[in-house]
Amino acid sequence: MQILKSLFWLKHRREILIPSLCVTGAFLCGLIAGALILHALTPVQQGELHQYLTDFLRGVESLSQNRAALEGLKVWQEILKTQIITFIFLWISGLTVVGIPLIVLIIGVRGFILGFTVGFLVQERAWQGLILALVAVLPQNLCYVPALLGAGILAFYFSFFLFRGPRDHSILASLLVYSLVFLLTFFLALIGTLLETYLVPGAVRLTLFLT
Repeated sequence: MQILKSLFWLKHRREILIPSLCVTGAFLCGLIAGALILHALTPVQQGELHQYLTDFLRGVESLSQNRAALEGLKVWQEILKTQIITFIFLWISGLTVVGIPLIVLIIGVRGFILGFTVGFLVQERAWQGLILALVAVLPQNLCYVPALLGAGILAFYFSFFLFRGPRDHSILASLLVYSLVFLLTFFLALIGTLLETYLVPGAVRLTLFLT
């Protein structure tokens, strides 16, 4: 009975509103900051980024399908490694009563990277950049963003739960529920890594060919 009660402790707590607002706000602030900071780049920095983007797109365009298939597993492992590290940091942060600032920082940085990437593509390639953002950034982030926000909110809430002190719940049961729900959010991110590895490169090559 205690386990069943623990399974629904997130649903019935009004305090979830504060973590939701803080985490979503941190992500949106990072997203906006990433887009706005493009205007603060020096001409040298803009030139370096322009050259990097050009070289990257040339490499993707010239990548044969057979070679892409051979390198797919290696690329997927690198992408998966990044996601695992992010989610482990969030999970650990949720286990400490002082982890809330780190959670907000991680979410904000991920929002900043996304905002900067999309903003840079649109700034450099105009309408083609917008299309590239849709095919190269959107697919995996339809999984990454909900998973990241869900994990961030969950970690924030659990950290607050520990700070306040358990009331009518066993700490071990709550930790079990926390870890299981956290694992579910990671599975969503896992789908995103597969999309980024095996769907996005082909979509980018097709976009470059058509435009």
